[in-house]
Amino acid sequence: MEVINDSRPPQRPQKRKEGNLAGNIYLGGILVTIGLIWLLYNIGWIGYGLFHALFSWQMLLVATGGFLLALRRWGAGLLTGGLGILFMAMDVLNIHLSFSKIVLPVLLMAAGIALIISRAAKQ
Repeated sequence: MEVINDSRPPQRPQKRKEGNLAGNIYLGGILVTIGLIWLLYNIGWIGYGLFHALFSWQMLLVATGGFLLALRRWGAGLLTGGLGILFMAMDVLNIHLSFSKIVLPVLLMAAGIALIISRAAKQ
């Protein structure tokens, strides 16, 4: 009987990550939506108020949260999207808070909670 010595490491089949595919689909959808909204604004079918709300930093937080959720990063996605929705609601309701006195400390606390939750979830 003859022993065959194959010193090559076994090859694993290449899998496409589900999160990567979902992230690409989400990002592509966002780009198509941005282009469509921008086109509708340029031809006059969308007013300035709606256009301004959709292209705000608050909506960027919501979109980033959605992207993180598509990648199955639940804690970061919910936190980011939730903050975007909160800030958008504050803008719509004309609630103005001092950034340095209220918003910055709340953001720091939220980041700390997110770190604690993410570490606890990994264990």
